[in-house]
Amino acid sequence: MGWAILSVLAFLIVVLNAVDGVLTYIGLKTSQIEELNPMLSILQPESILFVKLLLSGLLWYVIYKKGLLRFGRKLLLLLWIVVVIYTGVIILHLFWFIPFLF
Repeated sequence: MGWAILSVLAFLIVVLNAVDGVLTYIGLKTSQIEELNPMLSILQPESILFVKLLLSGLLWYVIYKKGLLRFGRKLLLLLWIVVVIYTGVIILHLFWFIPFLF
């Protein structure tokens, strides 16, 4: 059961990271948001999307293939924290887009 939860959390983090990338791209292209990450803010929206999607894949590899095998259950709390943070970021994106949709 522990491995299943860890796997689901790792996958959820990757999905949330990818969704963040797509929503950031849309927000930047429609001038609804600004990229707050100083390392990414110098890039064009297409490059930011590429970097975030690439990092999603790398994140999956590091967490699932390396982290779960090495740290196992010790990683559980960290994964939950990251899921909560990314969920907050996605909710923030949605609040930015609600006025744009209507």
